[in-house]
Amino acid sequence: MNTARAELRKLLTLPSLRLTVLLTWTAHLALTCAYRVAESRGEPLGDNAALAPLAYTQAGFLVLGVLAAASEYEDGGQIRTTLLASPRRLPLQAVKALTLAVVTLPVAATTAATSALPAGKATWTPTAAAYLTLTTLLGAAFASVVRRSVLAVILLLGLYFIAGPLIRTWSATSAAYLPDTAALDPSRGAAATVGWTLGALALAAYTFHRRDA
Repeated sequence: MNTARAELRKLLTLPSLRLTVLLTWTAHLALTCAYRVAESRGEPLGDNAALAPLAYTQAGFLVLGVLAAASEYEDGGQIRTTLLASPRRLPLQAVKALTLAVVTLPVAATTAATSALPAGKATWTPTAAAYLTLTTLLGAAFASVVRRSVLAVILLLGLYFIAGPLIRTWSATSAAYLPDTAALDPSRGAAATVGWTLGALALAAYTFHRRDA
């Protein structure tokens, strides 16, 4: 419990995380309004005004996960202090993931609701919130492996916003295997999102256990 409280306090007091949440909410509200206005004028910007904004604002959740994980490696090597207090690495990694999920879920639910409720798709809110939370965990796991926030953000945004769309253009059947497909089509991409997240968390746990701090 002490480890969980310490990790929770650490996340809640990181200024970069608060700023990321604020910017993500602001961008999401602006996108949601733009989609709703366009739809009301009979000029929809996409097929689904409830989910379409999430395809862009998921970037904020990727960054949120990256900053949550990478900050310990970049801010004076804080991870060493953490390991002195909690030397059992695998349980520590599990607690980190759990506390990040606890912090992210309300943010994700609020973000999802602001898109889904105005579009009359309230039932999609839990699914979208779960997707955004998993996306944050994936970002954190990737950053834990890379240990550099800028590099992790560049690689993840490149995967989600450049490589992913290009792969879907070349092969429609590959969409079901990409981590971001669930943002566009939950029925096709949910399994891939869960699989990518679990795989990234497993890799992060392995590298955290094997590497020096």
